[in-house]
Amino acid sequence: MNTYLRYFAGSLVAIFLLGAAVNFSLDPLGYFRNHGMHPGFLLKERVWGDDRTVYDLSINTYRPDTLIAGNSRVKRGFAVDDRQLTERLGVILNLGLPGARFDELDRYIRIVLEDHAVRHLVIGLDLGQFLPDRELVGGFAPELWLDADGFPIWLKKLAVALWSKNAFLASAKVMLRPYNITLNGGANPDTMLEKLEVSGHRRMTRKVEAHLARRYSRFDQEVYVERVAALNALLADACLNNTDVGLFISPMHIRQLLLIREVGHLGLFFNWKIQLADMVSQHQKKGCRVTLTDFSTISSFTSEPFPELGDNQHRMQWYWESSHYNHEMGQMVIDRLWNHDASHDGFGKNLTAENIAGWLDEERNNLNALVRSQPMLVKEISDLVR
Repeated sequence: MNTYLRYFAGSLVAIFLLGAAVNFSLDPLGYFRNHGMHPGFLLKERVWGDDRTVYDLSINTYRPDTLIAGNSRVKRGFAVDDRQLTERLGVILNLGLPGARFDELDRYIRIVLEDHAVRHLVIGLDLGQFLPDRELVGGFAPELWLDADGFPIWLKKLAVALWSKNAFLASAKVMLRPYNITLNGGANPDTMLEKLEVSGHRRMTRKVEAHLARRYSRFDQEVYVERVAALNALLADACLNNTDVGLFISPMHIRQLLLIREVGHLGLFFNWKIQLADMVSQHQKKGCRVTLTDFSTISSFTSEPFPELGDNQHRMQWYWESSHYNHEMGQMVIDRLWNHDASHDGFGKNLTAENIAGWLDEERNNLNALVRSQPMLVKEISDLVR
């Protein structure tokens, strides 16, 4: 009997270890997605999102006329199966990667540009793409073998693999149905509406803002310089490929602007815009077809009030939460970029090296007026950051 029990127990342990090993080989860092690790880790040509959906980025089946690239703001903000968009821009690929850093975007954009003649390249930019990644669990880096206490990191990963049901199920899905989930399609209003029915706009935005406050509080000059240089090189290569490039700074709700101000990065934010405007102007002088449009400015669209906490019924017109705009606002972005449609007064400003200084002075004045006129909102953001 004892021999039978030992055999049975040993078999169970072997099965668990085998499952963990398979799980580990499929997604060596994916187990930490539920523990705060940065989403968007490259696994060959796949990338994991926050919802543990694996995207097919081999892009072999795509022949896009227009590529819209960015992070989750692009993913949630552009429904590329919209007939009006396809009639105007041809076949569109939405390369919106949750949590994407700019080095990730640069890699995948180049894969598309190298294989296909893309007519239009649209890149949604925000400051977070140029900041360091989120810290890993415990603060250790992936290239280290031991954590701060001298414990083997691989053993920690293996332990999580054994006990993480979500990680095991996600890896099993990838193993059984490889490369069948693609990026094309973009915004999924039904999924977001389901989340809103449970949480409401205000609860969702406070959760996102708490995460971004931690993200914005970290800054590394070397990382920032490297990623700005990567964007500059990408624009040069796109110009050589005769591709029209439309850069845009993502529509930012005033809550996000106050968040950046509260963490002390307002100066960095404005200097980043100056660098982008100077970069674009230099490429324009070389004959490149590239523009920069700023949608993060203070306007009636970016100042839409949020419902009170606990109100799960009210639906905002332009935003899912303060960090992510919806596809109706994404449609306005497209209208502004391609039609130069000025009917949406105050939404979108074309930035150049010549007008950037005056424009930022105007933005500073508008922000100061906002701070004076909405002290309760300022206090809410300040309390959240602290």
